[in-house]
Amino acid sequence: MDPVMLLEVLDDHGDVVLRQRFTGGQTRCSIGRSLSCDIPIDDPFAAAEHALLTLREDGRVQVQDLGTRNGVRIEGMRIDAREGWVITGGELRIGRTRVRVRTGSEPLPPERLFRRDLLQVYRTPIALIGVLACLAFAVFMAWLVRPTAVAQAVIVGVLVAAAILGLWAGSWALVSRLTVGAWQLRIHLALASVCVALWAWGYWLHGLAMFALQWRWLTPAMVALAGVVAFLVAWRHLHYATRLRRFASLLMAMLAPVLGGGVWWLLDQQLDPRTVNRVVQGPPIHPPSVRVSPSPDLPGFLAGAGRHKPGANQ
Repeated sequence: MDPVMLLEVLDDHGDVVLRQRFTGGQTRCSIGRSLSCDIPIDDPFAAAEHALLTLREDGRVQVQDLGTRNGVRIEGMRIDAREGWVITGGELRIGRTRVRVRTGSEPLPPERLFRRDLLQVYRTPIALIGVLACLAFAVFMAWLVRPTAVAQAVIVGVLVAAAILGLWAGSWALVSRLTVGAWQLRIHLALASVCVALWAWGYWLHGLAMFALQWRWLTPAMVALAGVVAFLVAWRHLHYATRLRRFASLLMAMLAPVLGGGVWWLLDQQLDPRTVNRVVQGPPIHPPSVRVSPSPDLPGFLAGAGRHKPGANQ
């Protein structure tokens, strides 16, 4: 079998924009900005004729730098312009363009098992349950706040909930479309609706539990759980909408509880002074100093009280 070389030009996201196959020993391929090159690239940091790849009889590839200023790098190391480098495969950096080289002698990794997580499999029912939970909370709060005008309050609450979910899920779907090439709207809608439903119902249940049980530790526990939910939802959003590595997505997801807590604190500063249940605590009031004096005996007290009896009887 003749030796084979496959060259793939990658974009910034790692997607293949150009793929070309070469067969036969001593086959050459030039890469650069010139139209005379076998693979022309639009890169201002590449030379007119930047690199020359030669397919050898043993299936490996000889990579040569054609005397450029920026050079050719493979795996972060610059190739010597005089001696070149023999590779079985890898990713070349030509200017700012990435070119992946594959050969028949390159060892292939084993087949990966294709698995979808629960959110990918059940994205539609999860999104439906989350949206219904959000709408149910909007209707419930409308009935509690304005029992005399339920219909109007329900319409306003449903529209507000739909706007929040639409803006949230739509923003992440747009990011997903720009980065990974797919909208994945149902996945992002499922994450957004479940997060909003957990926050909303959890906040109401927290108020009910605080009124019934009077446990002070419920508030820190509620804040911690809300932060955990925000972290997990942001992490899954980044997982489906970006190509970030796991460690980078985890670091960015940690910002979600901080930003969410800051926004909630700002809203609370604006809304809490207008709440009728809020009691402003003034300066502390301390009782005056107590002076202890000896009390008179009972006969002496009664004798003094007897003098006032005639006046009290009048």
